[in-house]
Amino acid sequence: MPELTAEQLARIEANRKQAKERLQAAEASSSSAVAGVDKGAATQGAGNSNETGGRLRASKMTRGYYEYNLSTMRDTKAGFIEEDKVESPEKKRRVLDLDTIALELSAQDSCVECGSIDLDVTYFKVFRTQVCKACIEKIPDKYSLLTKTEAKEDYLLTDGELRDRDLFPVWEKANPHKSTWNNMLLYLRRDLERFAIKKWNGLDGLDKEFDRRDEDKRARKEKKYRRSVAGKYSRSFQV
Repeated sequence: MPELTAEQLARIEANRKQAKERLQAAEASSSSAVAGVDKGAATQGAGNSNETGGRLRASKMTRGYYEYNLSTMRDTKAGFIEEDKVESPEKKRRVLDLDTIALELSAQDSCVECGSIDLDVTYFKVFRTQVCKACIEKIPDKYSLLTKTEAKEDYLLTDGELRDRDLFPVWEKANPHKSTWNNMLLYLRRDLERFAIKKWNGLDGLDKEFDRRDEDKRARKEKKYRRSVAGKYSRSFQV
């Protein structure tokens, strides 16, 4: 290998120094840029902290985060879970508290059916009816309790009539199926039947009203069926 001349060695040394100077200049400019960014971020962060009361700005990882209370979640068995809705106590209707109703019984009060003095307290307080538990079970056609839906279906009564507390005393209880549902309203069959007899001119009149409504329902259903058949028939001819 031939030896380098003095001129070549001097050129190599000059190139090395120039490369070193360029490298140092590049490092210095990059350090100053990073320092400027950090200073700007710190200034902006201080401003935001003053404006928002010292809160830190949400990062991309926490911006879409939601916290759930797993103790209130239930599995729907359909591939997802949902949170149970809890109604506030003030929005729920109060049920009838029997303890707040005074029990005004005398020594002469007894069951109107058998004469027993062992009266049912609930029936006496709510429905003002003197009857014992044994007679309630023996005579369900008179002393059984019906829900609002059953009262409307069995005696063809309206919502307005069933809301009249002068006509129908009602026992309002918490719904046994779900506590968040509307309270259950219970009516005494004797009161419902007594009013239905006046409204429909006897039980025969009630039966006639049932037959009339069934006939109307049957006629509407048949008319709807004929209309649908006629429509299909006319469309088949148009095709």
